[in-house]
Amino acid sequence: MNRLMEVLKKEGKYIAATIFSMIVFWLVFIMANLDKSYLYLAFQIILLILVIYIIISYFLYKKELSSKEKLEELQLENIALKNKVIENKKYTQEYFLMWIHQIKTPITAANLLIDMDEIDEAAIKKQLFYIEDYTNMALTFLKISDPEADMDITSVELDKVIRPILKKFSIIFISNRITLEYEGIEDEVLTDAKWLSILIEQIISNAIKYSVGGKVSIIYHKERNSLEIKDTGIGIRSEDIPKIFDRGYSGFNGRLNQKSSGIGLFLAKEIASKLSIKIELESQLGEGSSFFINFGRKDINIKL
Repeated sequence: MNRLMEVLKKEGKYIAATIFSMIVFWLVFIMANLDKSYLYLAFQIILLILVIYIIISYFLYKKELSSKEKLEELQLENIALKNKVIENKKYTQEYFLMWIHQIKTPITAANLLIDMDEIDEAAIKKQLFYIEDYTNMALTFLKISDPEADMDITSVELDKVIRPILKKFSIIFISNRITLEYEGIEDEVLTDAKWLSILIEQIISNAIKYSVGGKVSIIYHKERNSLEIKDTGIGIRSEDIPKIFDRGYSGFNGRLNQKSSGIGLFLAKEIASKLSIKIELESQLGEGSSFFINFGRKDINIKL
């Protein structure tokens, strides 16, 4: 109804002209004392033409409005896309600025260790591990942002994914005096081995970071098709749990640990989303945390 009223307002001059013409015709017929039947016939024809004209104008106006609405939607989408690009660019710059400061720490530490009279090989290897770990995280950060990131969904043996990660982190387990509890897993899951490896690595890295002198356990719950990575670390505050996977959020624990960038668990969440995997977290401050990687059904739908 509103659109019809807008059309009538828009075409008001033509409607007024038509009514004025009809009045002129009527006056001419009255003054000339002509047969009124022709007048009524003329009125009917004029009114019919006017109605047809208004109907056509209504649909044209509706089409015009639809085009304007679509154009406005496209403009808003374009603005949102530009803002997102600017935001991502800004965050990437901030991340790599922070990354440069972080990677300088192990590089400086390694140089100092090399200059010492007695070279501590284990300590140097630990710093080299951090350098490699930061580098791999930066590469993952760039790859995960690529919508065309390759995936190879196959049946993957969990043990073949987990053991190389534990071997990689062995020097940190030893250095941080962390006990590892892992008995091997024979089960398989449907996923991408490379991306799952990065996901698990980020969670294990997080567990090690906050569990110095404690224990890390890796358990597969067959009935739930879920992999649990449990630590006896400092735990996570309840108010931090809803935000722990947010990009750049390190929370209270992160402020206590200089190595925390707030990016590891964000990467884990992004990878999990691509693989249709759900990550759940249970944590008690002062007692530790449990991350559950839930693979769901064997016939899960994969987001490509």
